[in-house]
Amino acid sequence: MQIPDFFAFSQNSLQDFVDCPRRFELRYLEKLAWPAVRSEPALEVENHMLMGQRFHLMVQQHQNGLPPELITPQAGETQLDEWWQAYLAHAPTGLPSMRRVEFMLTAPFSRYRLVAKYDLLAISPGQKAFILDWKTNLKKPSRKTLLGRLQTRLYPFLLVEAGAALHSGKALLPEQVEL
Repeated sequence: MQIPDFFAFSQNSLQDFVDCPRRFELRYLEKLAWPAVRSEPALEVENHMLMGQRFHLMVQQHQNGLPPELITPQAGETQLDEWWQAYLAHAPTGLPSMRRVEFMLTAPFSRYRLVAKYDLLAISPGQKAFILDWKTNLKKPSRKTLLGRLQTRLYPFLLVEAGAALHSGKALLPEQVEL
């Protein structure tokens, strides 16, 4: 398998590379759809993914200052409304006011690039950075599962490597980053 120079590895492509090199090759190098439906029924899975995207957009609007009462009518479906109500009931508090929502960060890594799209970065320049990631899985992943995912390592690593511009021009130390 020949990976082109400057290929941009995201958390998904890295996870595919580790979990199943052939899937990585088909999906990212050959640009082919995975040859088998991953879950049945396929329409339900697709609908769930679309609801997850809608949820992320609702949270993005809220984190950018739109009041909940203007966002809530967007929910429409029971599952999406349940996620939204749970988010509102447990919305993050005490975070620094400097926030970046749905923020992309990239950095060179060897012959390749690393890229991440953060759901929410909250940064206190010179002090600490918080990474928040919303999960809309059909089944709540265990803490052990989340700790084993490459996203858990990539997101803090990339913020340390490339986040200086968000941190008063100073590189973040690993101990200043919390996921």
